[in-house]
Amino acid sequence: MRLEWSRLRILDAVARTGSVNQAAVLLHLTGPAVSQQLRRIEREAGTRVVVADGRGLRLTDAGRTLADYARQVTELMQRAENDLQHNEVTGTVKIGAIASSIRDLLTPRLGQLGNAHPDIAVSIEDGETDDHLQRLADGHLDIVLAESWTNAPLTLPTGVVSTELTRQTAYVAAPSDHWAVAVTEVHIADLAAETWSTCARDSRDHEALVQVGRSHGAELSIRHFVADPLTQLSLVAGGLALACLAYSTAPADTDAVIFRRLAPTTERTILLLTDDRVPARAVETVRDALLAG
Repeated sequence: MRLEWSRLRILDAVARTGSVNQAAVLLHLTGPAVSQQLRRIEREAGTRVVVADGRGLRLTDAGRTLADYARQVTELMQRAENDLQHNEVTGTVKIGAIASSIRDLLTPRLGQLGNAHPDIAVSIEDGETDDHLQRLADGHLDIVLAESWTNAPLTLPTGVVSTELTRQTAYVAAPSDHWAVAVTEVHIADLAAETWSTCARDSRDHEALVQVGRSHGAELSIRHFVADPLTQLSLVAGGLALACLAYSTAPADTDAVIFRRLAPTTERTILLLTDDRVPARAVETVRDALLAG
C-alpha cells in the first residue's frame, strides 16, 4: 500500500465536513475532483474508506483509521509551517461573531493588531452562534466569538476549545416615557404584557428572553426579530417594543431610550472558540491579541 499525502489531506477534509461538496469548498477544489481522489485512495488502500450516508458520507473503519493519520500529518505540517515563519506572521484569519461583538470587541482590538501585524488579513462575518459553530467545525472559520446565556447555555461539540472573553449583564431597553423610568431594576414578570424585539428567531438571544419569561410564568409577546442591536434600539425609541440587550457596563440613558437592569439577573458570556487542531501562526496571533484585550 502506497498512499500519497496530497490525497490523505482530502480524506481529512471529508472527515471534518462529512460531505464531498463541503470538503471541496474547504480545499478550493471541485466536488468531482474530491470524489476522484477518494476513489484513488480506495484503490491505493485496497479497501473502501467512505460509504454513502443519507445526503452525506460516512467513514468506514479503515477510513477513520486513515483519517486519524491524515489529521496527525496535517498538524505536523502546520507546526513545520509555523516554525518556518519565525517572526514574520502572514495569512488570513476568518472570524465569525454576532453584530454586537464585532462592534464592541473585535473592532477596537483588531485595530491595534493591524498596526503590529500588517501582513495578517482578517475576514469577519456576522451571523448567529449556532451557524458559526458549524462553520468552525467545517473549517470555514478559524475563530468564533460565541454567546452563551445563563438560562440558554451553549453546548459545545467535541473538538472545540472555549475561553471566556467577557461577561455581560442583561438590561431592558424601554422608551424614555415608560414607567420603568422611576426604578433602577425591572422584573421580567412585570413586563409580561409588553411587546418585545429580539434577535433572529431561535437565536441565542431569542431563546434566553423566552426562557427568562417562562421561568416566571410569562409567555412574552415577541413581535420583532432584528439581528442588529442598534436597529432594535430604534424600535424601542419609536415606542414599538422593549428589548433585552447585554452590556459589560451599565449603558447610559438617552433622550429616547432608558436602560434598566433585568431581574432576575441574567448574564451573557462571550466565548472565544477555536477548534482543537494546531492553529496557524496567524490564527494563534489573532487569538492571543483578542484574549489580551
